Amino acid sequence: MKIGQVLLAALGIVSAAASAATRTDYLDVIEAAVAAYSPERRAEYVSRVEKEGITEHGFARLTANIGTLVSNGRRPDLRDEFVRMMDLCAREEPIAEKRNGARLGGHFAPGAEFAVKELVFAVVEAEKSGFFAKEKTDAWRSAFAPMVAAEIYSRKPAPGDPVAQNWTIFGTASEQARIENGMGGDPAWVEKYVSDQLRFFDGNGMYRDPGCPMTYDFVTRLQFAVTLDCGYDGPSRKKLVAFMDKSAEPTLAMQSVTGEIPFGGRSNQFLHNDTCYAALCEWYAARDARNGNIERAGRFRAAADRAVASVKRHLAERPLSHVKNRFPVESKYGCEAYAYFDKYMVTMGSWAYLAMRFADESVPPSVEGEKDNVFVTGADFHRVMVNAKGWTLQFDLAGQEGYDATGLGRIQRKGAPGALVLSVPFPVASHYIMDVVNECALAIGPLGVDGWRVDSAETDDGIVLSASNCVWRTEVRKSSVAMTIVKSGVIAFAIPAFAFDGTEKTAIESSGKMLTITYRDWVCRWKTDGEIIDTGKTFGNRNGHYRIFTAKGRDCLCAELEILPRAIK
Repeated sequence: MKIGQVLLAALGIVSAAASAATRTDYLDVIEAAVAAYSPERRAEYVSRVEKEGITEHGFARLTANIGTLVSNGRRPDLRDEFVRMMDLCAREEPIAEKRNGARLGGHFAPGAEFAVKELVFAVVEAEKSGFFAKEKTDAWRSAFAPMVAAEIYSRKPAPGDPVAQNWTIFGTASEQARIENGMGGDPAWVEKYVSDQLRFFDGNGMYRDPGCPMTYDFVTRLQFAVTLDCGYDGPSRKKLVAFMDKSAEPTLAMQSVTGEIPFGGRSNQFLHNDTCYAALCEWYAARDARNGNIERAGRFRAAADRAVASVKRHLAERPLSHVKNRFPVESKYGCEAYAYFDKYMVTMGSWAYLAMRFADESVPPSVEGEKDNVFVTGADFHRVMVNAKGWTLQFDLAGQEGYDATGLGRIQRKGAPGALVLSVPFPVASHYIMDVVNECALAIGPLGVDGWRVDSAETDDGIVLSASNCVWRTEVRKSSVAMTIVKSGVIAFAIPAFAFDGTEKTAIESSGKMLTITYRDWVCRWKTDGEIIDTGKTFGNRNGHYRIFTAKGRDCLCAELEILPRAIK
């Protein structure tokens, strides 16, 4: 009996029926990740690695995902293909950095940091399954055990380097996985970088990678979780655990009503963001259950389920993509140069494996849902996040050029498509690929106003931001979001209208006082006491194209947003 069952029995708690992600759900996601690679694409991938060696970590992740499926009774037709790929990884991974590291460098290094734990876990899954000869799994062990951390990993910063290095925490997770499973590993390497990288946690236990991108807070903390889960017990364990404890409640507060992590910075709006979040939540849930906090463990399990549901919604889309739009994969729309399909589609499956590994299915998910909350991050992340009455709002007070914009960069309503109003703002000089060029950084909000500060942030009383010459109040109501802007003189308020997701166009209608966007089964409606004007401009973000409108007034402008099912518009 797992710890959750024991405690529930002791407390006399009988769980109500509720949805929870299971091993089956996580295997389904892994299978979808593998199925996204056609037999021809996989064959070309194998041929390329046989010729060039390992040049990035996507191949190891695909190999491990296939191995996880086969070892768990899925896709037995891929057994021989997995063996061939694993043999290739056993031959090439130990020499990848030496062979290709200097030639590639940067984001395109071989990246054993990201690959080694995948291969270690694949060996373990294969051994547990009994589907493979011991001579074969022993041969894989023998290939990975002699590897030396300093020789295989791409990033080796000196302790005290002023720049955060999330790669090194991927490396500590890989080394600790080797140690736990008897495939070598260097405890001194693990301690060196765990102890050094603790400097980059903030007061909320969030990891501050350069620029403080949201994805790399979550994914780096996930690697710390793997390191702990694999038995790390070095001198820095106590401090690390304290930071992970601090980040527990913020982790729950940051999930949107659509099941997504917050926008912000690089590597955002990919499907792997949500399985990463699910895995982290499963780790927190299992840990809380072991510590007797069943109530919060259930909240984490429910959050993991919402994240998996988000992934499954996008997996049902066609054309299928690893980023949350419907542009052809070959266009790389919405992707940084390093964020190509072969690397990032399968990453969704890799994080799903960790979620499956961590999950304590005896812990029932909360049936009450998340309570309304406002979370104001530390200054480094400069965001205000609101979850209330079925809505999510996310303000960025200092948008990062190339990725984001200052203002209200996300409004989502439960059940509606995330991009219908806005999931991410519009960057200037974008660091990711689009087929339009934004003339400026843009989010929802008053134009020409800088230097926002938070005057108050409450779910009931609203969010009040102010600048030297402007006050902007936002109130979340049950069926709408209402805003009031007070500023001497002319007020121009930016309103983006979702127009194109890469395949499908929306219907947009403007009548001067009202702007209506219809997309699939949902209607988004903006109303104002000013005048709504079509600027004639189209901007782009990771999700697609948006036509830009402004609401104009003088001295005081009110605007209200509704999102309704199409049948009751």
